[in-house]
Amino acid sequence: MTISATDIKMRQSQRLTDNPDGGGRMVQTEIVDGQMNNLFPDIGDEERTTGRATLRKLFVHVDTPTTDVLKDAIGVLVDPPADPRVQVSMFATGSYSDVRADARNRVESYITRGVESRYILLSNHFIGQMTVQFYCMKDAPSPDINDNLCLTTNGSGYTPNEQYIRVKGILSRTTRTFYDDSGAFERDVIVIETVNALTFDFFGQEVSRYTSAKPPTRIYDTNVVEATSYHSVKRLTAAAKPGDLSVQVDTPYVTIVPTSTAETAVSDVLAGLGTISYVAAGPAGTLGLNYSSSFAAGAPVIRFLGNPMAVGSVKVLAGSVELTDDGAGGLASATSSPWSGSVDYLAGAVTIAHANGIGSTAISITATPAGAVVEQGFTDEIAVTQNNQGYNWLFQIAPLPAPGTVVVDYRALGKWIRLKDNGRGQLIGKPGQGSGTVNYATGAVVMTAGALPDLTSSVMVSWGTGVLAEARTGDVAIAPPALHFMLGQVGIVPGTASFTLRVAGADVPVTDNGTGGLLIASVLRGSIAYTTGEVMIRPITLPDADSRLACSYEYGEALSAALQPVPDGSGVVAFLVPNGPVRANSLALDWTISVATGPDGMPSTPHTMRVLAKDDGAGNIVAQSVGGQGASNVLGSVNYTTGAVNLQAGRFTVRQVSIPTYGRVDGRWKVTGYERKDVEAQFSAGTLVSVLWMVAGAAQASATESLALPPVQLLLTPTISDSIVPGSVRFTFRGRTYVDRSGGLYHSIDPVTGAGTYAGAIDYSAGAANLTQWLAGGSNTVQVQSLLTRIADPGTAAVFFRTPGSPLRPGNFTLRALTLDGVQLTASADINGVLSGASVRGAVDWETGVVKVQFGLMVLAAGNEGQSWYDPAEVVGDQVWKPTLVMAGSIYIGAVVFRSIPLSAVVIGLESVRLPSDGRVPAFKPGQTVLIHHTVSHIIATPSAGQNVSFGRGRQAAVEVRDAAGKPVESAWYTTDLDGGSLRFSDPLNLSAYTLPLVIQERVEDRRLVVQPQITGEIELNTSLTHDFPVGEALISTALRLGEANGSLDLQARVVNLFDQATWGNVWSNELIGSAAPATYNDTDYPLLVSNADAITERWAIRFTNSTTFEVIGETVGTITTGVTSADCSPVNPRTARPYFTLKREGWGSGWATNNALRFNTVGGLAPIWMVRTTLPGTPEGATDSTRFRVIGNIAGEMQ
Repeated sequence: MTISATDIKMRQSQRLTDNPDGGGRMVQTEIVDGQMNNLFPDIGDEERTTGRATLRKLFVHVDTPTTDVLKDAIGVLVDPPADPRVQVSMFATGSYSDVRADARNRVESYITRGVESRYILLSNHFIGQMTVQFYCMKDAPSPDINDNLCLTTNGSGYTPNEQYIRVKGILSRTTRTFYDDSGAFERDVIVIETVNALTFDFFGQEVSRYTSAKPPTRIYDTNVVEATSYHSVKRLTAAAKPGDLSVQVDTPYVTIVPTSTAETAVSDVLAGLGTISYVAAGPAGTLGLNYSSSFAAGAPVIRFLGNPMAVGSVKVLAGSVELTDDGAGGLASATSSPWSGSVDYLAGAVTIAHANGIGSTAISITATPAGAVVEQGFTDEIAVTQNNQGYNWLFQIAPLPAPGTVVVDYRALGKWIRLKDNGRGQLIGKPGQGSGTVNYATGAVVMTAGALPDLTSSVMVSWGTGVLAEARTGDVAIAPPALHFMLGQVGIVPGTASFTLRVAGADVPVTDNGTGGLLIASVLRGSIAYTTGEVMIRPITLPDADSRLACSYEYGEALSAALQPVPDGSGVVAFLVPNGPVRANSLALDWTISVATGPDGMPSTPHTMRVLAKDDGAGNIVAQSVGGQGASNVLGSVNYTTGAVNLQAGRFTVRQVSIPTYGRVDGRWKVTGYERKDVEAQFSAGTLVSVLWMVAGAAQASATESLALPPVQLLLTPTISDSIVPGSVRFTFRGRTYVDRSGGLYHSIDPVTGAGTYAGAIDYSAGAANLTQWLAGGSNTVQVQSLLTRIADPGTAAVFFRTPGSPLRPGNFTLRALTLDGVQLTASADINGVLSGASVRGAVDWETGVVKVQFGLMVLAAGNEGQSWYDPAEVVGDQVWKPTLVMAGSIYIGAVVFRSIPLSAVVIGLESVRLPSDGRVPAFKPGQTVLIHHTVSHIIATPSAGQNVSFGRGRQAAVEVRDAAGKPVESAWYTTDLDGGSLRFSDPLNLSAYTLPLVIQERVEDRRLVVQPQITGEIELNTSLTHDFPVGEALISTALRLGEANGSLDLQARVVNLFDQATWGNVWSNELIGSAAPATYNDTDYPLLVSNADAITERWAIRFTNSTTFEVIGETVGTITTGVTSADCSPVNPRTARPYFTLKREGWGSGWATNNALRFNTVGGLAPIWMVRTTLPGTPEGATDSTRFRVIGNIAGEMQ
């Protein structure tokens, strides 16, 4: 007996409700074709108002008394509901007994908990709150609107709880300064508004410097795992014809949960991603620590090295086991080991643990000191087009990237996917999202996407760099320490000052040579600015730490003036000093110059330098310092009698200024590095020149002072004007090592706590370390182990980023930025996304949130051909685009982001927070089977015997005849020619049981595989179409493979996995546990008997209660009967009143004993399916509606 179409039944599950226990096992009740409410209930008024997801479970059942195979069985939805506000989809869990609560959990597992995020919960949060506050590092990106986070409480002594939250908006992000025993430190504090209220209390902590400190509640990122595949039906939105390799639908998504949208305005948001580049600030391996410690099982031991550490540089030797830094903050052994650890690069902390616990063990740690360069990332992008769409993408980025800073974003099927550089040259993401490599030496970034990027989207890359910074540990020009202080009076009379230092208990005199020099034992050891009273003494041996400084001098009135002289073409200014004559050695001048650092004369970061000069007593004006560097060049002259001054205020050479270099890389003009070279100083009209002097012969008075010993000053960058990177300083002076923290200097860093002793301050811009504590004796030589300097902001001429959330409301986007020379640029986007403004052009993609911006303007091309920024591709007519450099950290945007309005899970039937924010999931995936089909109805008003009906096309897949009431007409009354495309009514013909007219529905179809769905709605197919499929009438259905959950493509009752076990302990395992029983069942000669009609999918255990009697236990049905080996065992299926299976008495061997078990599984000729009816809010269209489900399979060479 073969399977006929009428043998394939649709049956109900135990409970057709939306209660948590809805669904369950299959019952005998059949779902009658065409019967109203045969599966779903009516749609109520509140459901139409709020929307709802209704879940129902049904079964496909091959109802035959045999085990005939329904081969390659698939289920498809062939007709969508007529109401556009109702969508139907289906999915399979593979469970024959699960209930709605289980199915709901499967649906909501679309979003699951991922790895721990970089956010740390700040303070406690309580039930009902709709704001969450956390802190993070500066380079941690803010969450986007509609992002999901998971709060999990698992701290000792706290009740475990977990909740998923969705971001409604970013209320604030501020950089705040905090303090602990180690001094000041900064963290960003973010406050978000959530779409759903907290349902549990969650417990955070106060801000800590160290990432190793964890609160009871931790914040996790979430993964999109798509725990199930959804299947639906959609109409074609474009006609398809034979030969086509794709079809077009409106969207590849189907709505699972109803949502409504609202708007969230975002403003003053920094464009792009912040980065922290850990750039080596000293020789490799110069940070080190050795200690011994005992380790409790799994308990971490933390030690601090005092400075930030370069990514990937940490090595730990734990006993004889070496742990290496993976670049992502982890420490691991190359071989299996109980040792593990982690690294906090910024805090300079290394944490080590032993899984099993171990006694006192020697630990050795080495690392490379680093400076943390904080900046907005450099950016680039590649637009995804028909010509380049693929899985592999290559970027050539400049400036060269720093390890651990590269981020690549791409968008697939409407979802953004991010891969991050792990610090060891690898791009990694969540499982299945892709991978890639980063070459830090060449700037080559290769990314292989885990899914095909969407057409019209962008692949975007962001990174930080270390090439604009330089380690300065080898500077031999660092001068011995000096004392800097101010006298209580100004206008010191030259030659009258004297000072006494207390060194090793003895007085050391310091005398004034009358020309601004200070002498110790007739050797020049300092200077004095007579007019201002500034004193610098550089003694051979530093004074005693608790001593005071004795001063005596004569002083008179010091005059001052602020002048604004106008330079001539050579940079020379001329002016008169008021109220002369001028006393020799009393004239002091102070002004600022600017140096050009932009390429080809372009505006650059204002690089101003302070120039200090004085007269030398002989009428010459001599420079004392330029930009903090010592100088001695003559810049002019003064006539003491008349007060006439001629000063070279500009147009003189400034040595070794850091200048960014630019070039065209991969088609874009960008910074590539920097160089140091001599440049010409510029002095502009209107610049103030501060003049101080004393009048010759003026009255004078005497003064004595006893001053507290000033800090000792060390100039750590004497030959350059670049700023020091905070946190990168480590030097040894007089046998004591000092490190910097947030502008303070500390020594004696405790490796256990990380705390140190405050010892002074550091001026990062001047490169000056000012020590208030130092050891007596020892060398005055400064040994720098770690120091990093960085040039000024090089700017960017283009930026590519995505907004903090999407889609955006069209026409609502603004941008502002500052050029390097301080000019503000503004722009806005029109309804088409075109961005325009003075010196700004670009575009905004409202759907994806991708923004592409270029800064510059069109200028005459002629005469600019030799400029480094000139690009022939940018020439339009006689004009060419000239880039303008802006500060990356000054680009701020404003936009309006659409977001979903959450409704109660009780109201809409599912928890929307654990589903995509728009409530949609993919209905088409690569590798899915799809059915492209078109059905035409032929109405036969008065059919006659022998009448032939031609369809006008051939190669039908199916023909169905129904009467006017929808009742199927028995196939005995007609025959079909599917190849020829016709139907012939029988002769004789008796249709008295049917209501005329008859409706013949004939369908043509092509079954194909999905190669790639596009976000545009294009569905690419593996082979070409063979039929015409008209727009609006033809449909495409994704097929659910009915037997796939059982490891087969077929539906057939069968017995699998039979084995015996000596002892069965109620553990349902498909593998033998322990030893086999001494006896066995002979299923070779006496196989178990099952049928499609009666078998269910179940795991069974036949457990012996003595040597001949047993009980029959099912995993879900429980203990249902007992039996003996002397008789056949046929436990009855109450649904059919026939056996689930039959065990033949002849199959039992001897030797069975109590608690022996025979284990086997039965697979029924049935398939469970969950149907989802999603009702969207709105007015219904029509009083009744329906959808059609069809099972297709092969039997004995036929298709049913």
